[in-house]
Amino acid sequence: MNKSIFTDDFPEISTNNELHKIKKEYPEYDSYYIASGCKKERKEIFDSLWQIYQPLADKTFLSDCKKHFHQRTWEMYLGVALIKNGLNISSSEKGPDFVVDKGRENEIFIEATACTRGETKDAVPAEYFAEKPEEIRIQDVPYDKMLIRLTNSLDSKYKKYKDFIKKKEKPYIIAINRSGLGYLNDIPLILKCLFGLGFQSFKIINDKLFNAGWTMKKRVFKENGSEVPISFFEEEEHNIISAVIYSEKSVLNCPKEIGSDCILVHNPKAKLSIDPKIFSFLRQYKAKYKKDVFSIRRI
Repeated sequence: MNKSIFTDDFPEISTNNELHKIKKEYPEYDSYYIASGCKKERKEIFDSLWQIYQPLADKTFLSDCKKHFHQRTWEMYLGVALIKNGLNISSSEKGPDFVVDKGRENEIFIEATACTRGETKDAVPAEYFAEKPEEIRIQDVPYDKMLIRLTNSLDSKYKKYKDFIKKKEKPYIIAINRSGLGYLNDIPLILKCLFGLGFQSFKIINDKLFNAGWTMKKRVFKENGSEVPISFFEEEEHNIISAVIYSEKSVLNCPKEIGSDCILVHNPKAKLSIDPKIFSFLRQYKAKYKKDVFSIRRI
């Protein structure tokens, strides 16, 4: 049993120069892994989660953390959130990361994934932070590129396990963390990705401002001109996905109440729906279609 998620004995550091030196010594490692392993307060956050999660971790977890720290620690955080909120979860040798109530009639499969900025022309650019007043400049929020990254992550996990889930005929949840993309949003970005929402619109009537609903945006375009649909839940093939769990927070900045940063969005077209009571500790959203009117409400 490992007491720490960090299996390398990194020295404690206090400056960026010291950090850069260590990164050069371990060029194959995830820089997030190194930066967290060199700071006592960071190590303590991750290791406190590791003490709870360790029995569920697969054999490659610690070695893979060195190269995919963001993705693996989100998986760990999600597992701890489920455990702390009373769910009976098991790790899965084959198939998605977690099984709720394994072997029972009401078992649920959950797969965790975390977005990265990407490396192609469609990559999400890093946020710019001015250090001095004279360095302040305007930077657009790259919504389309962020939506592409979210959609790619969802689609990847759908394709990876679609045959497995169809055979099992059990509910399937994809849990996605998008903190690696940066930037702030007006509403959870996942809602735009799942239902093709654009921007909130308003109109003035008799000098008063009224909410006129949301514009619809069903697709975005890559730099090469190819089209990417961004109405994931509205596509019939995705009806094997019962819901999506979503967080915008990094594990390093997670709240004291584990899991309170996460939301769960139900798929209104799912073949197998999820009982909201099972995940009552999460903020949950449901979409409703009535003739030509579409609405999303928190439940």
